[in-house]
Amino acid sequence: MIRNVVTVCDGAGMTGGTEKVAITSAIQLAKHGIRSVYFAGEGELYKGFRDVSVEATTMGLTDAYHTTSKRELLSRFFWNRQAGETFFTVLDHGQFDPKETIIHYHGFRRVLSGSVVQVAARLGFKLVTTLHDYGLACPNTSYFNFPEQHICTLKPLSRACACSQCTHSGWKMKAMQMGRAWRLRSAHTLDHFAHFIYVSEFSRKILQPDIPSQTPQTVLYNPVSESKESIAEPSQNDIFTYVGRLSPEKGGVLFAEAAKKAGVKCQFIGKGGEEEKIRAANPEATFTGWVDEATVAQHIRSSRAIVMPSLWYETAGLSVIEAVSRGVPVVVADKCASTEYMKDERSGLTFRTGDRDSLVKALKALTADKAKQFGINAYQDYWNSPLTVDKYLTGLLDVYERTLSS
Repeated sequence: MIRNVVTVCDGAGMTGGTEKVAITSAIQLAKHGIRSVYFAGEGELYKGFRDVSVEATTMGLTDAYHTTSKRELLSRFFWNRQAGETFFTVLDHGQFDPKETIIHYHGFRRVLSGSVVQVAARLGFKLVTTLHDYGLACPNTSYFNFPEQHICTLKPLSRACACSQCTHSGWKMKAMQMGRAWRLRSAHTLDHFAHFIYVSEFSRKILQPDIPSQTPQTVLYNPVSESKESIAEPSQNDIFTYVGRLSPEKGGVLFAEAAKKAGVKCQFIGKGGEEEKIRAANPEATFTGWVDEATVAQHIRSSRAIVMPSLWYETAGLSVIEAVSRGVPVVVADKCASTEYMKDERSGLTFRTGDRDSLVKALKALTADKAKQFGINAYQDYWNSPLTVDKYLTGLLDVYERTLSS
């Protein structure tokens, strides 16, 4: 019987989709009467933990890319020994019975490293991981060639992979990423997991060839708020919105250029290294930075559509789910998982991934009349089978029980 769950995530706050799912899971488990522990490496703890009995702790680190010490960068990037030792203390002092405890990893490569996996495995716990991205298979985490701006189909860690400079920072970064991937492989990190959770059927198909086939696997779609809001009125709005990190593979520049060419308004909710390039591509674009959940919801409701312009195999795309659940149409690149949450020419439009002219055509085509009908369709389709928190928790508990009993 499941009595304890220790949720592990690099981020301590609501800084992205992975952190949102991890934090939501930890809170819901506590509300369900399960002892819920949250262990993070970076940032300040989410304030909402104070309202529930989640035993949350953070190391308060910065990720390897932003540390000022080269020594810290290398040690944290490859194998964060300090994180492993701290996590050992949490588990050792927590008096957790491995027969009643699951350790659930939502993200650990960026800050915590594989050391936190190895420690828990050595202590005899059953480990579960949610594959929010492709980082446990692909060295640069995305099956994406950044310099050439296209999806990469090379076999991860193959000779061809090693000879391909696919990072946005040059060969030094490629060498570091290959080194980290080999470190994880040499530590048999993937073999330590007793269950893999995919966030979409799309990402499962991409990842499955590079994940141990003998390990149980489940597709569990990320949760969205259980509250059914009144349907939005996208036909009354004229701005197209992007929500997420502003990084190259997310396609922010492509969206900015397409919006400018299409003559439509656009806004970006989030921050990241691509912000200046996006501003240069479209000086008329609006930027909000990171905002709280309520403000994000308000921006979504006041949009003509939510745009997912990703150039890579986006694994989920919470903003698309949050849009259709409110009756807001979406415009989605055709090679990302978000296509699972919409129907082309019914609840939104798809465009050819990476094709600016195709995106321009889609933005122009989404007139007020179409937005109204697509929004109604999206709302009806979503609430016929909603991705509620309760549904997610039920699936999660089922995975936990099956894992403990295996």
